[in-house]
Amino acid sequence: FKNVAPKLVPFTKFVCIYFVAWTPYENPNLYAALIKCLPMLALIAFVWLQYATNYEESKYRYCILLGLLLSCVGDFLLIWNELFGYGVWFFGCAHIAYICGFGWFKPLNTRLGLCIYAFGISTYLLVLPGLPKLLAIVTGMYCMIICTAAWRAIARVEFTWEVWKWTKLFAAIGTVLFCISDTMIVFSMYRGWSLPGNFQRGVVMSTYYTAQLGIALSAVNHQKLLLESLALQKPKTD
Repeated sequence: FKNVAPKLVPFTKFVCIYFVAWTPYENPNLYAALIKCLPMLALIAFVWLQYATNYEESKYRYCILLGLLLSCVGDFLLIWNELFGYGVWFFGCAHIAYICGFGWFKPLNTRLGLCIYAFGISTYLLVLPGLPKLLAIVTGMYCMIICTAAWRAIARVEFTWEVWKWTKLFAAIGTVLFCISDTMIVFSMYRGWSLPGNFQRGVVMSTYYTAQLGIALSAVNHQKLLLESLALQKPKTD
């Protein structure tokens, strides 16, 4: 973590800038879109700078990078209410990119998948009465995609202290937080269920940025990180 933390300083600063600026939703503009996208751009740079030692790591890194890029475009579009549907499409494509990185079928864990899909379908049915027809279709598809992403990320988790295992845990935590953030958005928009005042937006955005951070951290090169950690622990000799 000591080797990774300094590289996340730009992301942390940009998140702070977002919450300090706190641009109102009632006045969507390019400035608000830029402030919202800055943390994502920092994570894109963070993942881009990760070094892959083999094909599998390289493929995973590019899948996560593509997902972050598509999410950034989605963030930009969601500033304007009339572009909400397009933003959802971009986020759906981002989750497909994440799934390609996580792996579609190995390990399978069917029981876990069924539980996650059951939760997702139940949530969708709760908000369905308030959705316009076209948006209901888009939201339904998005719900299945994000549930698949959560399933595939959690199925990869192996509880051990080895470095390459905690990166998988970060991806799982990230996708779960993504589900929480999106669920809060949908309930607020189409069921009127939300936290009072600015707490709703604060919780939504904090869980969202933390989710993307977790997914980005899963792309950390564990072999390089392990070597750097061992180098730091090695006693100095004259």
